[in-house]
Amino acid sequence: MIGEDIRASVFRDTTRLYLEYPQHIVAPPLIRFVRKYASGRILDLGCATGNYCLHLKGLGYDIAGADIQPEYVRIAKSRGVEAFLIENGVPLPDRSFDTVLLFEVLEHLPDPAAVLREARRLCRGTVLLTTPHSGDIDALRAQGLLFEHFADMDHKNFFTQESLETLLRAEFTNVKVWKGNGINPLGLFPLAPVRFAGKVAARLHLIPPAFYFRLYAVAHV
Repeated sequence: MIGEDIRASVFRDTTRLYLEYPQHIVAPPLIRFVRKYASGRILDLGCATGNYCLHLKGLGYDIAGADIQPEYVRIAKSRGVEAFLIENGVPLPDRSFDTVLLFEVLEHLPDPAAVLREARRLCRGTVLLTTPHSGDIDALRAQGLLFEHFADMDHKNFFTQESLETLLRAEFTNVKVWKGNGINPLGLFPLAPVRFAGKVAARLHLIPPAFYFRLYAVAHV
């Protein structure tokens, strides 16, 4: 197909992404999220090949993982992760964990509510979630921009802060959802000195973000 290389560089099939993903890579904002809100024994539900399990284990957390992809689970186990294959649910008793993580999972699922119910079953404390933020579409389009997660071919759900909160409140009584990972408006400027000045101003909270890339949620069982 003419231009297939261009299409492949824009549209991503992430169903097997983690087979080639660098095994040491984690997102620092997600680690900070865990350190602020997680406690006790943790389950990374949708752990892929175990990057977050290994990183958090190195920080002293008691953590296990679970995933629906057999190959991911096999790799995670080979790396020393306590990992479980999800087949009709996680093969563990109710309330096995104090904290359950669902990081960048719900957007991939045909029935996200079912996975939330499984997370609630396994959890005796707090469920921590992240998902790409898909709000501000009109404002992004007006700037000639869209977030990269709109190019992921296997994404089935596109959450706004309001739609994610509505989904969570159907399963949990105590829910907080907020936008995070702000995008600096000057970070889009073509001149490097301006981008650097914008980064400094953002760190000093002198200018607010123009857009937000990610949603964070804390749901108490």
